[in-house]
Amino acid sequence: MGRDGTQSRGAYALAFLVGCAAAVSAVTGRAQQPPTTVELAPRAEKARALAHLYSEKLRAGVVQALKETGPVGAIGACNTLAPELNSSVTDESTFEISRTAFRVRNQENLPDAWELVALELMQKALTGGADPKTLETYDVVTTNEGQRLFRYMRPIMMREPCLVCHGPNVAQEVKAEIAKYYTDDKAVGFNVGDLRGAFSLVQQLD
Repeated sequence: MGRDGTQSRGAYALAFLVGCAAAVSAVTGRAQQPPTTVELAPRAEKARALAHLYSEKLRAGVVQALKETGPVGAIGACNTLAPELNSSVTDESTFEISRTAFRVRNQENLPDAWELVALELMQKALTGGADPKTLETYDVVTTNEGQRLFRYMRPIMMREPCLVCHGPNVAQEVKAEIAKYYTDDKAVGFNVGDLRGAFSLVQQLD
């Protein structure tokens, strides 16, 4: 079961945007009529704004925690801040927001099938030289139960402040603190400019 409370997706058409160019890359399972651009555009605009707001608040919170408590103290701060921001976005909008990645720290953030395809396409585009600021993925997904969901993702790129906890040379005391909260951490070994993961937003349509 995915983080949006649904079973594995029976059908989806994935629209992957690089700048202004859009292409449907796959349709899996039973046939589905693609939604119109008019239906998607305002939802994507809202999701884009929410992802940006979430990103800036999370970054600011982590930077502040690093300054006030150092890398070890920032682990606990981040562990508390991220869920609080998730709840805040969900309460103030009709979207649920989360983060996912190929390599996650929190196992609850493992990507589902739709997210995994999106991550793979993002990585391929970035490897090809795409500007990460222009990358986003969104579409309407129909679950096996017949429920329609609007789904949106945009990349999270590795930044300098994140190296202390996610970089290739994480200090032993930081690793020990991480292990107190996450027993199977895989989110290390990243360099600045790497695809760290993605923001994932879901909105119920039915």
